[in-house]
Amino acid sequence: MKYLSLAKSLEKLEDTTSYLEKNSIIADLLKETPSESMEMVVRLLLGRVYPAYVSQETGIGLQQLKKAVGKATGYSADDIDDLMEDIGDLGDVAEELTREKKQVTLAEGTLNVEEVYKNIHKLPTITGKGSVGRKTKTVDKLLADASPIEAKFIIRTVLGDLRIGVAEGRLRDAIAEAFDVSPESVEHAYMLTTDYGKVAKAVAEEGGEGLEGLGLTVGHPINPMLAQRSEGIDDILERMDGKAAFEIKLDGIRVQPHKKDDEVFLFTRRMEDYTSMFPELEKPLKKALKSDHAIVDGELVAINRDTGKPMPFQEVLHRRRKYDIKEVAEEIPVEIHLFDVLLAGEKTILDQPYIKRREKLEEIVKPSDKVKIVEQKTLTNPEEIKNFQQQALSKGHEGLLAKDLNSNYRAGRREFAWLKMKAKAETLDLAVIGAYAGKGKRAGLYGSYLLAARDPTSGELCTVTKVGSGYTDEELEELTNKFKKLTRKQKPSEVNAELEPDHWIKPEHVFEVIYDEIQKSPPEKHTSKYGLRFPRFVEQGMFCDIVSGVIF
Repeated sequence: MKYLSLAKSLEKLEDTTSYLEKNSIIADLLKETPSESMEMVVRLLLGRVYPAYVSQETGIGLQQLKKAVGKATGYSADDIDDLMEDIGDLGDVAEELTREKKQVTLAEGTLNVEEVYKNIHKLPTITGKGSVGRKTKTVDKLLADASPIEAKFIIRTVLGDLRIGVAEGRLRDAIAEAFDVSPESVEHAYMLTTDYGKVAKAVAEEGGEGLEGLGLTVGHPINPMLAQRSEGIDDILERMDGKAAFEIKLDGIRVQPHKKDDEVFLFTRRMEDYTSMFPELEKPLKKALKSDHAIVDGELVAINRDTGKPMPFQEVLHRRRKYDIKEVAEEIPVEIHLFDVLLAGEKTILDQPYIKRREKLEEIVKPSDKVKIVEQKTLTNPEEIKNFQQQALSKGHEGLLAKDLNSNYRAGRREFAWLKMKAKAETLDLAVIGAYAGKGKRAGLYGSYLLAARDPTSGELCTVTKVGSGYTDEELEELTNKFKKLTRKQKPSEVNAELEPDHWIKPEHVFEVIYDEIQKSPPEKHTSKYGLRFPRFVEQGMFCDIVSGVIF
């Protein structure tokens, strides 16, 4: 398939703000896309060459891309910098200079989707001495054969910012429209695969039956099911017909262990691979999971080596590191507490009721010192529920989680089938939209960030809070380096904000933020009309199509 066909569709998407028109443009493109190119086209529509569960960056920055543009077009670095000052987007600069380029290649080729995809896909694998030059040369070769419009979107894809207003949620409706299936069936298939490329290919080849044939794959994480907040015991019993399963709610990192024969993987709620960070759990997980193939859900908890009690959430976060893993493992031992199972053997069971999944979990897990099953009771009496909650709190846990006995596992959804009874601070996932320059010992770094939640009615990202605490010095430096690449001179179009940060940031990442209370805020301060009391940073993750909007 010619890359030009895709580039022209991307340009149309950039030129319209209409939701329905964008859907039609994508649907028309997908209808014309050959099956063998479908996964690549869908991922390129999202401005990347990896599915959502793979956290991978190209490793080539703006300055290197400027060199590639200069090499391909024959223009100097000063020419490119001058145009950048006027235009502000290197993709647009590449388009203009390609249109007027001085250096004519001996034989301009016709780019196809596969060539563009594979060359960008291999950029992260180019490492070692001289890797920056080899990466630049790889992009330069693509640009040398590119038409102006192709050059624009090649550059934007490498940067991970197409600027066309297409997120994963929009693809659901476009795929449904293109192949005449229900949006719900497309969404369900995506929740199982976390890959709209794979979903689109399956439905293109086999229609609805292709979607039904998609299932969980060990080694590919899926979005976990999330819980809503409850108003208390009476609210829970009313919603769950007077009877529910109550599990102890642990204060740790949500994890999704996978087992395939002798291999074990450990993924987080953000679908990041943490396997290498917790090597001491590999053998215990292999032994505890009796099924050869399994995907389970649980919580990773830090344990006080003297008392045997769980440690605060912040302690387990110290285990997230690439170096000195063995030493820190000795200082901060961890346990995994499992509470659900999604796949056992070759059978996907997330559509079975909770009570059946719990039975299967107890069947396939042999508890040990490192791998345990979360304590659970089925209760109807409010006093018994209160007593169980007090027991959980006295052991150092957060509280209880109530689950509807007949509910299935809704991957990626926040449902009232799971309700939180917590005595500690809540958390929200909020989009990072701005940064403020640090002062004092934080000089030279971004010292705090402006965060927003998506308004479910307007779709805008409305400000909720500024967060300047909870970071380690190492995290502040890492976050500053990451977000400097995403700064914008102008406020992003999807952001609704009255506050003016020092730097606007493309909303591509979220912070999980812990807070004590949600309180009303005047709209001239926060456009969501709400703010957070004592917000603290917990961790950073990739921006999903849905940012927590429970405040609205």
